[in-house]
Amino acid sequence: MRRIALLGVATAIAAVVAGVAQADPGLQSTLTAVTGQGTGHVLVAPTAEDQGTFAVQVTVNIQGATPYTTFAVARAVDLNPDGVCTMASGWLPLGDLTSSPGGAGAAHFEVHRGAPFLSGVRFDAVFRAVGNDGTELRSDCLTVTVK
Repeated sequence: MRRIALLGVATAIAAVVAGVAQADPGLQSTLTAVTGQGTGHVLVAPTAEDQGTFAVQVTVNIQGATPYTTFAVARAVDLNPDGVCTMASGWLPLGDLTSSPGGAGAAHFEVHRGAPFLSGVRFDAVFRAVGNDGTELRSDCLTVTVK
């Protein structure tokens, strides 16, 4: 009986510790070619850096692209968080990324916004990278929550 009680307590403590210790993995999506060649990955990691308004770290990786291609990376925001990106905001630029001689590249961007992007607000976002060779890579629609 004592062993069962200790096992129950240990299980409860493990559940609490696991709940506290888990880090928010962020949001991520594959970048798929709409035109041209290449694939990639986008990682979106909202932070609480701006204490109540939107701060996010965005990392974009591309591989299998044409060497020395410069990609204009952008995102579109939809304030209706239903998992369907309407791209209502139009494409908002993040910056550029240039592929290496092997056709790969990576870039890191920071975005900071105020109202209406306050803590708890949810919205949809989609990302794209358009190369100077005509390639377009696009992510899935992601639902983001402001921390």
